[in-house]
Amino acid sequence: MQTVERVIIHADRAAIWQVLADVERWPRWTPTVLEVQPLENHGLHVGSRYRITQPKLRPAVYEVTECVPHQAFTWVQKAPGSVMIADHRLNAGDGASTEVELSFATEGPLGAILGSFFAKRICDLVRTEARSLKSHCEMLAAKSA
Repeated sequence: MQTVERVIIHADRAAIWQVLADVERWPRWTPTVLEVQPLENHGLHVGSRYRITQPKLRPAVYEVTECVPHQAFTWVQKAPGSVMIADHRLNAGDGASTEVELSFATEGPLGAILGSFFAKRICDLVRTEARSLKSHCEMLAAKSA
């Protein structure tokens, strides 16, 4: 199961990346995340691990498996029989804007079951996160203009 949400954000890629890569501050701009705790203090890079608490979900540990500054990062949660993959991509826009693609996928035998069972909730979370990111980044861009 995979959910993808794309938004056009009227802000430059560097500014959006700064917000997106500062994962510990996500609770300040999105209601989909209550807390992000780094399990080591080295910033966002491949191998970084974070304990993430979301509304109505158990805390989960995600590990960064891809990180290309100003372009993308992916983090995954692994459990027996399942892998949860959250992907964050910044694509070129028209110069004054950037397309952001957020996706969440489940893999593995148990992941397929969980993905099917929680499909609506996952879609709602990804959609809310994308809209919250857009709103926050555009507010910051308006303040700096």
